[in-house]
Amino acid sequence: MPKSMTGFAKIEQEGSEGKLYAEARSLNSRYLEVSLKLPRNILGQEQHLREIARKRIKRGRLDVLIRWDRIDQGFGSPKVNEEAVKWYVDLAQHLKDTYGLKGDMTIENIMNMKDIVVYEESQVPEDLLVSTFELLLARLNEERSKEGALTKTDLLGRLERIGILADEIEKRWPAIIDKHAQTLREKIEEIVAGPSIDEGRILQEMAIYMERLDIAEEIVRLKGHLQHFRETLESPEEVGRKLDFIIQEMGRETNTIGSKSNDLYISERVVQIKVETEKMREQAQNVE
Repeated sequence: MPKSMTGFAKIEQEGSEGKLYAEARSLNSRYLEVSLKLPRNILGQEQHLREIARKRIKRGRLDVLIRWDRIDQGFGSPKVNEEAVKWYVDLAQHLKDTYGLKGDMTIENIMNMKDIVVYEESQVPEDLLVSTFELLLARLNEERSKEGALTKTDLLGRLERIGILADEIEKRWPAIIDKHAQTLREKIEEIVAGPSIDEGRILQEMAIYMERLDIAEEIVRLKGHLQHFRETLESPEEVGRKLDFIIQEMGRETNTIGSKSNDLYISERVVQIKVETEKMREQAQNVE
C-alpha cells in the first residue's frame, strides 16, 4: 500500500509536572531527513528520538517540534549554585591574603552576588516523551496512509486508461502491418521488374524490415509493466522508488512503439499514454 510522503499531525500529553506538545510535518524528499526542534531540557534524548523516527518513517523530510510547558509557569525550582558560592568565597579570601583587606563575607553579601541562585527546569519524564513521540508518528503515518490511498486510486485509474490504449494499439497494429507490407511489396515489384535483380535477396530484406517494424514485443512488455505496477502498489514495503523505475520502463516501451508505428491513430494513443505516465510519475514522486 503506497504511503504519501506529505502529512501533518499534532498531539499533546499531560504529565505530573507539565504538558508536552508535539507536532510533525513531512514533505517530499529523495531520502530520509529528520529535523528535531526540542526544548533544552530534553536535548539529551535527541538521538533516541531520531532512531525511533528512522524505524517509523522510511523516506521524506520530517520536521518535528516539541514543547514542554510546566504546570507552574514561574521560573522553576530555585537552587543554590554551589560552584558560584565557592568561587566568590575563594576570591574574597584571595583579596584578604594578597592585599591585606579586612571584613567578613555575610549571607547578605553572598545573596547579592550574580548567579548564586539558579532556577532548575523540571525534566520531561522519558516514558512520557517517548510515548508521545511514537503516538505522534503513528498519527502522522495515518494521515500519510490516507493520502496514499487516494494516490493509489488515482494511479490505478491511470493504469486502466493506459491498458485500454495499449489494447487499442494492439488491435490496430495488424492492419498497419498489412498496409506497410502492401506498400513495400508494390515498390519491390516495381524494382524487380527490371533486369539483374536478386528477388530472393530483396524479399529477405523486406522480411527483416517488417520484423523491425513489429511492436508486438513492446506491447507485451508494456502490459507486463502495468501488471507489475499493480502488484507493487499492494506491497507492504516502501514502493516509491520502485514505482518510479517501472514508470521509466513504461516510458521506454511507449517511445519505441511511437517511433515504429508511423500511424496517426497509434501516435495519438502513444501521446495519451505519455500524458498518463507523466501524471503517474508526479504522483509516484510523493510516495514513500
